[in-house]
Amino acid sequence: MVSVIDFIVQLVTSIVTLVRTFLFEVFLGVDPLTAVLFLFGGGLTTAVVLYFTYLTLGALVNQLTGLGSSARESSPNRPAQ
Repeated sequence: MVSVIDFIVQLVTSIVTLVRTFLFEVFLGVDPLTAVLFLFGGGLTTAVVLYFTYLTLGALVNQLTGLGSSARESSPNRPAQ
């Protein structure tokens, strides 16, 4: 039976091997233009994910607390006509 410590050691070792394989065999094994395009695409993807995470958290805070620019304001009572 595998213990928790053995599992964590194997997981960390596997992650290091994966990063090393990706870096030296995939990323650096191609021409520089492909590497730059890969980094640019990764940066754009990261920016979009962070932006939509920000929007989602803002909507969640607005929904739960009523804070935010789109929070409903109490309207004054209208006089009877």
